[in-house]
Amino acid sequence: MDEGRKFEKLGYESLQQNDIEKAESNFLEALKCMEESGDDTGQAYVLGNLGNICFQSKQFDKAEDFYSRSLTYMEKLKDSKGIESSLGNLGSVYFYQGSLEKAEDSYQRALQIMVESNDPLGQGIYNEYLGNISLKKEDLEQAIGYYQKAKEFMELAKQDERKIQQLQGRIDSLHKHPAYLGKNESALLAEVESLTSSGQKTQVVAKLQDLEELYFQWKRMDKVAETILKTITVLEDMGEKNSAGVCYANLAGIYLQMGSEGQSEKVDEAEANFKKALEVIGDSDKRRNSYLLGSLGNIYLNKNQLELAWEHYEQSLKIMQELGDLLGEARGYANLGNVRGLQKNWDGAQEQYFKSLELMEKQENRPGVAQQCESLGDIFLKKEEFDQAEDYLMRASDLYEAMKEQGAVQEVQNKLMFIFSQPKYLESRKQQIRDALKKPEAEKDSKLQLALLSDLGNVLFMSNDWDEAADVAKKTVAIHEKSGDKGALSAALGNLGSIFMEKQDYTGSAENYARSIELKEELKDQKGLRELYGSYLNVLIMSGKMDEAEKLVKKSLKTHQSQKDMQALMMDYRNLGNISLQKTDWLNAEKNYLKALEINTHSDNKAEMAEDNRNVYNLYLQKEDWNQAEKFTLKSLAISEEIKDYRNVCADCRILTNIYVEKKERSKQEIYYNKALENSRILNDPKEILIDLRYLGKFNMERGYREKAGESFHQAFNLSSKLNDKKEIAEDYRNLGNLAFSNGERKEAERSYLSALELTREVGDFKGAGQDFTYLGNLKFKDYLFEEAENYFAQASECFENTSSWTSLTQFYLTVARMEILVSRYDQADEYISKARKVAKDLGDPEPIMKAIQEIEKLKDSVDKK
Repeated sequence: MDEGRKFEKLGYESLQQNDIEKAESNFLEALKCMEESGDDTGQAYVLGNLGNICFQSKQFDKAEDFYSRSLTYMEKLKDSKGIESSLGNLGSVYFYQGSLEKAEDSYQRALQIMVESNDPLGQGIYNEYLGNISLKKEDLEQAIGYYQKAKEFMELAKQDERKIQQLQGRIDSLHKHPAYLGKNESALLAEVESLTSSGQKTQVVAKLQDLEELYFQWKRMDKVAETILKTITVLEDMGEKNSAGVCYANLAGIYLQMGSEGQSEKVDEAEANFKKALEVIGDSDKRRNSYLLGSLGNIYLNKNQLELAWEHYEQSLKIMQELGDLLGEARGYANLGNVRGLQKNWDGAQEQYFKSLELMEKQENRPGVAQQCESLGDIFLKKEEFDQAEDYLMRASDLYEAMKEQGAVQEVQNKLMFIFSQPKYLESRKQQIRDALKKPEAEKDSKLQLALLSDLGNVLFMSNDWDEAADVAKKTVAIHEKSGDKGALSAALGNLGSIFMEKQDYTGSAENYARSIELKEELKDQKGLRELYGSYLNVLIMSGKMDEAEKLVKKSLKTHQSQKDMQALMMDYRNLGNISLQKTDWLNAEKNYLKALEINTHSDNKAEMAEDNRNVYNLYLQKEDWNQAEKFTLKSLAISEEIKDYRNVCADCRILTNIYVEKKERSKQEIYYNKALENSRILNDPKEILIDLRYLGKFNMERGYREKAGESFHQAFNLSSKLNDKKEIAEDYRNLGNLAFSNGERKEAERSYLSALELTREVGDFKGAGQDFTYLGNLKFKDYLFEEAENYFAQASECFENTSSWTSLTQFYLTVARMEILVSRYDQADEYISKARKVAKDLGDPEPIMKAIQEIEKLKDSVDKK
């Protein structure tokens, strides 16, 4: 092999190792040798690789030069594939440089080669590229044409379904583009005018319906409604009574949609038009009559006019029974169940949902069965019959999973997690498993015993009962040690390591993780090792063993570099970043996070790219470099929006609000509070919606916009009440109490705080109860009722101690000390400062806490002197 080819090979090896700088150096050496030896083929391909390197680093002028020279050699060699590749690469350079005509010419020439070689994939790719150019030129019709061709060729080439869907998405999006719709609107309006003047009423109706569809795509609902009204006028003029009735129903549907989007006055217009449709259609179409009655029932349900809703649903149901429409009948029972549910008549709701479920099962209607199972689960949740609720919700979850309804699966899983977190359920489940373990069959059958121990371990984990969880895990380890099953033993040791980590027994955790890792290495279980390394590393970091943690990661890094395992390397760089962050080695933390980002960017893994940007912004948050934190958070947010990762869009928006608090940019705070709420609603996760409603409420309360704050807090309260989550309801009572307090409504504030306290005690939430006692104490303190206040403060202190919330306890002591100082109760202030010092000493006198104590003492001294 000559020198040029040797350097070329080295260049490829460097690329595989993601060492771009070395790859470029090797390719340049290869090019130099090939020029000297006259190796035209080698030069053609090496120049292409150098062009790729420059293109990726956005050195477009250099990339253009390399690609042009590569094209010259490819044409000389008559290498059609090479010519196509060079032309395509040049097209991409010109596109990014904004030279659209030159880009189009290059892509068209490359496309022609793909046509001649009958390559459907190539034709698909270049039609897509040409569509992108047309889009840049704002020639939407031509862009749609190219994208349509690209989609057809991709289908012919049996490409990934996601790519085909992406192209269809672009086509659909362009069909809804205002410029495209505006052009079609003008043409349709002209046709309607022409047909109207010539008296062609049937054709006028057809064109008005086309216009209605166009406005619907455009989301201009006011224009949709206006167009339907014009259609009704023409139909009534033609004597088409039934058709006009259908249009009244459609118009009502549009008004109902407008009502749901904030124009509440349109709901009354929807009701009027549904009634008009019923009047016009009469008994001529029973099925449509039933649908109209059901729609009116929906309106009355949303207006909370429950008796009227029941009456209309019942009428609709009777018609479906007369028609023998079992599916319609099932939906009718479901609607009646919804009414009884809102009336809090749980038994009545249960009866209707059971009837609906029975009919849905007869029809083998999976979506309907899933929905009724979920509704029954909700009812049993309200009745606190958790076993029944779990059974129905599990069934609903399985059905949604089978139908690939991931949003519905997540919603049901949230409800199941709520059940699994309930003390009543957990105690009942623990006792059931303990009883099962005592039975002779469990003692004789080791497989059954292991399964029961696994279930018991999970329940204990959910109830934070770490001591018994550790005992159960140890029994599981002993059984696996006896059986000699190394894989199962490794998993059990890993579980025991996790339990010890929760107990903050880092030595025990590290020992068990180490044993588990040793077994995984022996079994060559790379996937399992990767997961364990992360947990083991966290333990080492949490126990302050930074050098040991760094040594572990560097060993892992070396192994993965030799294996060229880019995914594992990415995790190693992240872990090194985390260790550097803990050591406040900002430079190396950022360097390693950016290396991880580079790997994910190279593989175009958008979700992980967003995560790497999060790591970097977290670094700058800790440095309090708000401008850099903002920069990387915006990058993370942009990627999350692009891939429709709504959960992380919410998280990034919340971080931005905190950054803008620090930067004192209130207008931007409001933008991102609202954006977070908008995305949590798209996500349809009640817990996320609650977070954002509360943030928005607190933001508006701080600004003095109390009416707006009240709207958000009441929406949150209604949502948490609907979920029947007592811990969440308590949080909303707390916020409503704070709002009442800020409005000077002391009695209302006290009622809200006491309601929150009742719920936190009921669910055993000591931390929440601590907050409630604190707020009640503060309320009494402000009214100079010091004895009552101190009684509440003592109970708050006890609650924080019960949960080992030492940081919360210290903050509480210092807050009360500040209040005592401001009313000249210096002896009492000293007592609270002394308590804070004692907790701080037990924690090792952390610098932030000591600094806060010193500031309080300075305040006391300054006030005392005055």
